[in-house]
Amino acid sequence: MADTSVTSVLLIGAVGGAITAAIQYGFRRYGEMEQERREIVETQLLQLQNSAESLYYRARNLLEKHGKSVMEPDYYVKTSAFALGRVLAHEQQLMAKGVYAKLNRSTRMKREIKARLHAINLTMDDQEFLHYHRLRLAEMLLDKDGLISFGEFLRRWSDPAYRGPVSSVSEFVRKLPTERSAERLGKICDAASELVLLLERETRVPSAMTLNVHLAK
Repeated sequence: MADTSVTSVLLIGAVGGAITAAIQYGFRRYGEMEQERREIVETQLLQLQNSAESLYYRARNLLEKHGKSVMEPDYYVKTSAFALGRVLAHEQQLMAKGVYAKLNRSTRMKREIKARLHAINLTMDDQEFLHYHRLRLAEMLLDKDGLISFGEFLRRWSDPAYRGPVSSVSEFVRKLPTERSAERLGKICDAASELVLLLERETRVPSAMTLNVHLAK
């Protein structure tokens, strides 16, 4: 009888220990996942929010304020290509680094981010600036550490190795603000705006778009 009691106590203790260990592991794993998610928000999503906002303001200036008229042609082409390319590069990077899989808390958020990035990408397709042209532009703005700086972009712009993407995106942005392309420019502006507002909810960092609206009230 005594042996049975001792065995029962030992069994209960072992089960209790296993349950405690499982709970501790669950909390630790949850903490690790939350930390990983925060790091993604602070690095990937905040950068994407900034890039999408830059694209929004470039498109809006061209639509509403005739921004091209106050820019030198060379400046306009390079800065517009950089604004477009950064968003395309983010889209490529989120897939290549498995970021969507790590944002496991919200399936809807992942779906909406991906859908809006795809919408911006697809809107650039004018039957001449094709999918692989846009992919090459995205690759031009990436290195092993992530997105490159504008200074490095300008260096690559002059590198013969990047002649293909430079040529294709230059032709695209030169045509973008013309009357024929105004609808496409409006779609890029709207899609970029939607992406910024969506990302704000995840990063909890207000964009200049939001701040300007509040200041205007």
